[in-house]
Amino acid sequence: MEAKKVVIIGAGPAGLTAAYELLKENYEIIILEESEEIGGIARTVKYHEHRMDIGGHRFFSKDERVMNMWREIMPLQGKNSFDDEKLGRQKPLVAKGPDPEKEDQVMLVRQRVSRIYYLKKFFDYPISMKKETFTNMGFIRTMKAGFSYLKTIFVKRKENSLEDFYINRFGKVLYSMFFEKYTEKLWGRHPSQISADWGAQRVKGLSIKAVLKDMFAKAFGKKEDGKVETSLIEQFWYPKFGPRSIMGDISKTSRSKRC
Repeated sequence: MEAKKVVIIGAGPAGLTAAYELLKENYEIIILEESEEIGGIARTVKYHEHRMDIGGHRFFSKDERVMNMWREIMPLQGKNSFDDEKLGRQKPLVAKGPDPEKEDQVMLVRQRVSRIYYLKKFFDYPISMKKETFTNMGFIRTMKAGFSYLKTIFVKRKENSLEDFYINRFGKVLYSMFFEKYTEKLWGRHPSQISADWGAQRVKGLSIKAVLKDMFAKAFGKKEDGKVETSLIEQFWYPKFGPRSIMGDISKTSRSKRC
């Protein structure tokens, strides 16, 4: 019986995932892509021997089906990479998994490091309750931030914008320090002009309350897998040569046409 043909418009993450799943059902897939690159917003561009992601992408999901799909396409590392050995980092390794120093088709387990440069100092992002955070902020600014957050517990703003969303979860002082200018520079619009729904998608359950809950869970060893807020993860998966390599593996099994 001849396989049915399916035409997918766009070789981005959604289009390639649809192709991957439909191929399991024995469909013949044709992907139409306008550009010369696959991957869409998750592609990796090579420039003068350097690889750059168009939009940073961490491979992490609370949905185990998604994690399993990535694992099917590209196996997790079975041995430490050079930088793991050099820095003495401990991470979960897969028995009989590929050696990242010898093989290229491998998913690495990476440590998350995100920081904001403010007041000529580096702050963890998302904001953490470490001693360094309070030292960098100084006593007066820390007190102002604390009272500003306490106010939001009793006085909630109507969430008409992303600005309202952030202030309700962090207080006006922390919002002004870490979210206002950052968001405006990144997206080209002030948070007061961005929908609160966007914040719910991007930041999800992140708040001072979530940060404190996560901190105490770690201190008492009560962290439950799958229940950590996405913005608070400390490790994630990442293809050795960027998202482009995992997208390439999917596209090889279907026909692609530039249109």
